[in-house]
Amino acid sequence: MKLAPELEALMQQFSQFSFNMPVTPDGVPALREQLASVFRGVQRTVRSDVAIIDSEAAGVPVRIYRPRDAVGPLPLHVYYHGGAFMFGSVFSGAEDAELADRAVDGRCVAVSVEYRLAPEHRFPAGVEDGYAALCALVKDAEAIGVDVERVTLGGVSSGGNFAAVIALLAKDRGGPRIALQLLELAGTDLTKSSHAWRNPAPGHDTTRAADLALIDFYLNSVAERASPLASPLFYPDLEGVAPAYMMNAEFDPRRDECEAYAARLRDAGVPAIAKTMMGHIHLSLMLPDWAPVVEWRAHANNILAAVHRGEPLQTNG
Repeated sequence: MKLAPELEALMQQFSQFSFNMPVTPDGVPALREQLASVFRGVQRTVRSDVAIIDSEAAGVPVRIYRPRDAVGPLPLHVYYHGGAFMFGSVFSGAEDAELADRAVDGRCVAVSVEYRLAPEHRFPAGVEDGYAALCALVKDAEAIGVDVERVTLGGVSSGGNFAAVIALLAKDRGGPRIALQLLELAGTDLTKSSHAWRNPAPGHDTTRAADLALIDFYLNSVAERASPLASPLFYPDLEGVAPAYMMNAEFDPRRDECEAYAARLRDAGVPAIAKTMMGHIHLSLMLPDWAPVVEWRAHANNILAAVHRGEPLQTNG
């Protein structure tokens, strides 16, 4: 299948970045600014019927999105942004429009977590920030106006990795009960050892070497690539973790590890779905007005809304 012209143009734009060249910690700030400039160019107008409030949870900065007409406690959706563990900020505005839509369409209070970034703060600093914020938000549920019986997690790319890991921490530490982990384009195997990573196909917008170079800025050692709290695919006991809905892209090598994680979850008795979005690459969501991306986001928000209504995850199609 040939990539859409919009995706071809996006990949050409990203070919200008230094992701396929040796990157040093000193070069990370420049890359951050390059990426921020791209995001500033694709931001959508934020809807006016959502209040956006900046706050803290357990000392971790957060941005809260709450529908203005909401009455009574709403479900809580805790979100972790993507960016290769190194890039992005909830305060950049890059995802304000999307998360405001998610708050309305998903019928919830959405909270985006400003976790610490690598390489200044390596594994597991960001994960621990994300978990601490989740626990604090649930603890302060009455003040925030959320229902602790309806809590979901979400994240894109590295943020999806965080959401998966934090769902595991919540299970094993006796933390908040999670109704769903919505994982979009998530990396679950940081060893990048699947067939897709070792055999790149046309349309893949990165390489194994380039991705591992970024991952190694996040981790403290090569051995940590296989740590179960870095690569949830290798977590030994998945029984009892939250149900998972995973959205992956047809032309993303992470598709293999996404499907493998869904299979492991199902083997452990956990409801799990791996949904492949055809025609997409890993970077697709950077085209917020492109019709297939609009469809992607609507699908994700509809899944959230159903779970927030108390409906079980439908794994039978």
